Amino acid sequence: MTTVVQGFGPFGQFARNPSQELVEALASRVGSEGAAGGEDVVAVVLPVERAVVAREVPALVAAHRPSVWIGVGLAVGRPSISVEAVAVNLARWSEPDRGGAIAEREPVVDGGADAYLTGFPVDEILASWQAAGIPGYLSESAGSYLCNMSFYLAARAADELALSTAVGFVHVPLLPEQVTDPARQPSMARDLQARGLDSVVEATRSVSHSSGIYKRRTA
Repeated sequence: MTTVVQGFGPFGQFARNPSQELVEALASRVGSEGAAGGEDVVAVVLPVERAVVAREVPALVAAHRPSVWIGVGLAVGRPSISVEAVAVNLARWSEPDRGGAIAEREPVVDGGADAYLTGFPVDEILASWQAAGIPGYLSESAGSYLCNMSFYLAARAADELALSTAVGFVHVPLLPEQVTDPARQPSMARDLQARGLDSVVEATRSVSHSSGIYKRRTA
C-alpha cells in the first residue's frame, strides 16, 4: 500500500514554498525511519506549472495506485493549516504560472465532474490537531489555482481507475521568516506545520477507504 504526498515548488514571489519543505522533510523522515503500517510513502514536488500538473498528477496516480493521495500547497493569507473539503472543476487565475500559463474561468477537465469531495477522515484530522494543540480548520474552498487543480485531477484519476484512493488536500500558511508585513500576513511555525501534516498521514492511514471517491455531476 502506498501513500503519495505531493507538494509544490516556488510560488509567485516566494522562492521557498513551505509545501515543498514539508514534503521533502516527510520523505527524509520516512527514509530514515521506515514507513509506518507497512506502507510506502512517495514524496513528489511539482513545479507551479499547469501543463506539468495536468500531465504528472494522473500519471502518478496510475503508476502508484495509492491508497492515499495527500496534496499540500501554500495558501498565502491563511492563519493556520487547513484541510480542504472539495475540489471543483474550475481553473481561473490571471497571474501567469511558472510556465507562463493563465486560465480565464475554464474547466480543469472539459465534461468532467463538477466537483470531488475529499476522501479524508476530516473529523479525525481536526480532532488530532486539536488534541495536539495544532491550529487548523476545515476549508470549504481550495481556490481555483493549481492546488485545486491537482486535487481535482488526482480524484478524477482515482475515480477513472476505479481505485478506492482517499484523495485530499491540505493548505499551509507562510512560514514566519517569509513574512514581510506581519500586520497583513499571518504565518505558522514550521514544526507545527510538519506535525499537522504528520497527523493527516496518520489519520488517513487509520481508516477504511472502501467507499472510494465521492463526486457530483451536472444533472
